[in-house]
Amino acid sequence: MNLPAHLPLPDGYSMRPWGEHDVEAVAQLDALVFGPDSWSHEIFSYEYQASMDQSPHSFYQVITHYDVVVGFAGLLYGPPFADVTTIGVHPDHTGKKLGAALLVWLMRTADALGAMDILLEVRADNTAAQRLYAHNGFEHIHTRPRYYPGGADAWVMRKRLREAGPSTAAALMDKE
Repeated sequence: MNLPAHLPLPDGYSMRPWGEHDVEAVAQLDALVFGPDSWSHEIFSYEYQASMDQSPHSFYQVITHYDVVVGFAGLLYGPPFADVTTIGVHPDHTGKKLGAALLVWLMRTADALGAMDILLEVRADNTAAQRLYAHNGFEHIHTRPRYYPGGADAWVMRKRLREAGPSTAAALMDKE
């Protein structure tokens, strides 16, 4: 699968794995970006602990602007799939391709882990995010009715990272 190269960030911005000191800032930014759909501080604390496990399957990055967290993204890998758990950018920092840089990181990380597909949910009324995902090869594959608080639907979107091989059943039949 041909994935886009890492996107350069504007001057003053940098991307790095999150640290424990970032959990509060990410939770506050998530509340600003997603309002009633946001995760609690406790969920982000749990996600941080999961990302620090000895055999992690949870990965997070933050984008900072002069050491202030202005973007974040999370990925959960459960072979053979990777799920985008969250992605957000501070409203004052949109239009700088920070969301695209985070999405490229998510796709490249999922691919490096060996994921077949990368999946995500996006509000059905969030056309800006849908355009970003579609531009990067994601397809709308399902709608989850009333998924978000307040009753908004979610689109499930998928990007294939590699073609599926023969099914387990087919492989077993070949051995008989």
